[in-house]
Amino acid sequence: MRASLALDLNPDDFQFMIRDTVEFCVRNGLVDDRAYVETKITSLRRRGRSTRRIKATLSAKGVCSELIQEALDDDPQNELNAAIRYAQRRRLGPWRTNTQPDHRMQEKEIAALCRAGFSYSLAQRIVSAEDIETLQQSESAG
Repeated sequence: MRASLALDLNPDDFQFMIRDTVEFCVRNGLVDDRAYVETKITSLRRRGRSTRRIKATLSAKGVCSELIQEALDDDPQNELNAAIRYAQRRRLGPWRTNTQPDHRMQEKEIAALCRAGFSYSLAQRIVSAEDIETLQQSESAG
């Protein structure tokens, strides 16, 4: 559009070219919303994003909510793994550098996890874990 305006051309004269190009891409599998959503979910989970945060991110990208819900498997283990990854990256719970947290620090860590979209009970479980091994054992038993 900007190029056509810069060349003093009418952008409406090029709509058919845009439509044909988009149709060609869809027809040949170059545009696949489901593959995009699945790849994005995997990537966001690996980065420690909660289900709520993933839904918000994909909705902001214009993905329909039905496709998001289909692609998201509501396995609680995935949410736990994402919360653990988030806690590792932010050094919360058993990954904190201060070995003797006070109640105030724990509440701040729980709040950080909740702001990231994790449930209060999951955040509390991660922050109150005594050590990484205990949390990982509860993860595998979970």
